Amino acid sequence: MSLTINVLFSLTFLVLFAGIAILAASLRKSTRLWWILAVGLAALVVLSVLMEGTLKVILLDVAALLAVAMVWDTGTPEAKRAARNYFWLLIIALVSIAAALLLGGEQSLAPGAPLEKTIAILLLVGFALKLALVPFYFWLPAVAQTAPPLTTALIVALVDMGSFQELYNIRSAAPWVFTDFLPFWLALALLSMFGGAILAIAQKDIKRMLAFSTIDDLGYLVLGILGSQTGMSGALFGALSHSVMKVILFGAVAVAESKLGHSLTMKDRGLAAFFPVSAAAFIVGAFGMIGIPPTLGFVGRWRLYLSGMQQGGIVLVLAMAVATGLALIYYVRAIHQVWLGPPDQAIVAKGAIIKEPLAAVTVLVVLCVLVIGLGFYPGLWTGILP
Repeated sequence: MSLTINVLFSLTFLVLFAGIAILAASLRKSTRLWWILAVGLAALVVLSVLMEGTLKVILLDVAALLAVAMVWDTGTPEAKRAARNYFWLLIIALVSIAAALLLGGEQSLAPGAPLEKTIAILLLVGFALKLALVPFYFWLPAVAQTAPPLTTALIVALVDMGSFQELYNIRSAAPWVFTDFLPFWLALALLSMFGGAILAIAQKDIKRMLAFSTIDDLGYLVLGILGSQTGMSGALFGALSHSVMKVILFGAVAVAESKLGHSLTMKDRGLAAFFPVSAAAFIVGAFGMIGIPPTLGFVGRWRLYLSGMQQGGIVLVLAMAVATGLALIYYVRAIHQVWLGPPDQAIVAKGAIIKEPLAAVTVLVVLCVLVIGLGFYPGLWTGILP
């Protein structure tokens, strides 16, 4: 990956961390330890994007371990259980990826059987666990449900997308890992797309739904790096837009939960009456995740569809369209039931004390303007990415 692209990723992560930091400060729910871990995590991810080779991997791995500590810092028994599961599955992932790289996983030429099969299996399992792809997705929904929304935002927007960039680099350096074992990677991508979407529809907790939407979207990104330069470009755009959209979505949820005092579920109604900016931001983030123009998400999603046509023709494109339709279902359901419509009377009763913090809504508005502005003028980024 070129230096210019690395700088773009690092600047994007810096902007998003600044947004998360302002949101956290305005909501006043974070502990001192949370701030220390969050700053350390963001610094490691930003530095890792600018690095290559072993140092890049080490920085990302330490950042992931700090993410585990942030989930543990939540303090509830459920969060600690989620943190333990996250930790052990992460250890398996890190060991698998490290073993694959030591065996030659970044060599441009395949080392020959049976070593090449071992490397491919280790990388597939390692990244499936690290990115929470189906069927190795166990840790992410539990983390999203039990940890604060902004903690999950840091994990999915910075740590996961930094890890995806690591996978992208391996695809560029050692394409044989993917081309020689294409059916397995393709199955992983499709399982994540459809499994993530179907499981998201089944959720009642909004943060769990957003976690499964991350799994769904990662399926598209993995599919992109399996294809031509068009698909790889779409995957890069998709990863960048995914990070921005997830900060918007989890940021909107964080604002509402901090004022309501409970986790958002499908039982909540009419929250737009009290959180109009957060509701609008959630809608923008949802449309961006699906790739509806003129949001930034369309820029990457369109390239992924073009790559899908090149890889599998109309059959693969139709499969992608069906998965997108499923995503539209769970996002529209959440928007219709939770944010729009008449508000719940219990919330109306305490509505006088519910106000969106000015700093928080400013962050959400700025990010939404960026999402729509770059959607109208994608050339600001298309001139940088391949």
